Amino acid sequence: MDRDQLAAIGLNYLEDLGGIPATSYYERPVADYILSRCADAGIDTRADRYGNVLATRPGQDDSAPGIAFVAHMDHPGYEALSAEDDGVHGRGLGGLPPQAFESGVAVTFIREDGERLPGLVMGRAGPRDGNNVLFEVARDRLGPLPCAVVLDLPDFDFDRESRLIRMRAADDLAGCASLLAVLRSAIEDPTPGAVYGLFTRAEEVGLVGARLAAADGLLPPGTIVVSVETSSALPGAEIGGGPVVRTGDRMTTFDFEAEEYLAAAISRVGDSPVQRQLMQAGTCEGTAFARNGYATTGLAYPLGAWHNNGPEDTIRPEFIHQDDFTTGIALLAGAAALAGSDPASAAGSRIRARPEAEEQRLLDSAG
Repeated sequence: MDRDQLAAIGLNYLEDLGGIPATSYYERPVADYILSRCADAGIDTRADRYGNVLATRPGQDDSAPGIAFVAHMDHPGYEALSAEDDGVHGRGLGGLPPQAFESGVAVTFIREDGERLPGLVMGRAGPRDGNNVLFEVARDRLGPLPCAVVLDLPDFDFDRESRLIRMRAADDLAGCASLLAVLRSAIEDPTPGAVYGLFTRAEEVGLVGARLAAADGLLPPGTIVVSVETSSALPGAEIGGGPVVRTGDRMTTFDFEAEEYLAAAISRVGDSPVQRQLMQAGTCEGTAFARNGYATTGLAYPLGAWHNNGPEDTIRPEFIHQDDFTTGIALLAGAAALAGSDPASAAGSRIRARPEAEEQRLLDSAG
């Protein structure tokens, strides 16, 4: 599959996923879409006991280490819990900005049957520093509670002039779309090691699905793990400057062994820029796997309006650059093509090589 085809497939997946609103604990519609697309492509899938979805393209050598790409299916939102005399009471899920609890914020209730119902935030239900929220909604149409509530923002919008993709939930539907595209590519590119796509739940409320999957050993020991995320743009990790090879996050520094897969794959993206930074504005799922003994690295798409936090305390769609996204998919597909090998980037090969001439000079001069 050439790069243009891969980019088109990834963008189609991203647009489709953008139309599926979901938040923590309410990821089932996203999971159903992923399962359906994997079935169409002939990719094996299974859900673990927590609802994380593991997609597998087997390798040709059972003894060769595989590579797993990990993304999460949820985005910060709310949960409507009960209908009371003063309105519908609920709570925030994940890192919503403070202005998401202010009166007048437009939201969308996702009924049990999937129908969308407009509503408004009326303010916090309780202390101003609390997580509880009061909603206004047509209760005669609401149906059973609890249910998911998301910010009323565009599902997906592409500005051709700026090449920016604006979405309610680029974090982390961009990661999920990337994994699906890489799995499609991997079907056509057999490798000694297996290629996995792990789609996790409840990341925004504490990496919950990833922590449980890592602790349970859902991925075989020795699997290389690549966390695929969006992360707030930072100096040196700019929107439009290319996807970012993530050397760590706020909690953890990742592994050279794993990063070599991305470093060796950079040749696959030609002249397209690729950035490299720690990306310490937040914690990603790589930390959960690193803490459980997996060699881990990450790829991040520089993100604007993180968690819908707009300028001057407004609520805005998140945004990423199309070129960052499509270059990132190409880079990940290149890493997948190395599954089960011992990749070496140019820098890595130079460091690994024994400096025999220089070694002899040190020996001669040491006496």
